Amino acid sequence: MSTPGGDLFGAPLPESDLARGADRFEGDAHERLRQSLRAVERAFGELDACDAVLDRATARGRELAGELGRLVAAESEQDVPPLLDALKELADEVQRSEESRRVVGRILGQDEPAARPGAPVPHLPEEQLPPVPSVYDEQPARSDGPKGVSGLLAEFEPRLRVAHAERIRQAADHLVGTVRRLVGPEFIDTGFVHDSLVEADLTFELWRRCLADRRLDLN
Repeated sequence: MSTPGGDLFGAPLPESDLARGADRFEGDAHERLRQSLRAVERAFGELDACDAVLDRATARGRELAGELGRLVAAESEQDVPPLLDALKELADEVQRSEESRRVVGRILGQDEPAARPGAPVPHLPEEQLPPVPSVYDEQPARSDGPKGVSGLLAEFEPRLRVAHAERIRQAADHLVGTVRRLVGPEFIDTGFVHDSLVEADLTFELWRRCLADRRLDLN
């Protein structure tokens, strides 16, 4: 698929030149006017193409977010990185398209949208996850023989499973939530997209560590 704006005018007209674009074309007045109108039509056609890219990317991004939810629920660690890579490619496509939209806007003499603060991307540090209890912190009622220790371990394991399950759940929820927010209305916000992709990578690694910690403690 060609990039919107890639061949808009061969060499795009400088901004504000479209208003006096008839003087840049050859031929009589009617021919110059016809060429000017054709250039404007092509510009608006490029804007339509940008809208189509954004619509397709948003729909595909939501599909990827749904698939991510299924993968983390199944703990399919090996399948998540390719999905995150596909999301990054999608974001790159949207950003290229939006840059073309900005170029076309300048050609048409449209004002640049006013800069606004980017939407914040929530971060999930590991310290915010529930702590994993340690058997060494326990004070068994009887610790004067093997039965006391084994009894403590038997009572402690269910608590350990619950703690690991909650850590995994919170990391997974944050990862999926980050991706879902990314493919919403803020998909065209370059800063938000970048920060969201970074957070998705960080949260994926956190989720993987939680899975590894559970295997270490319980297997």
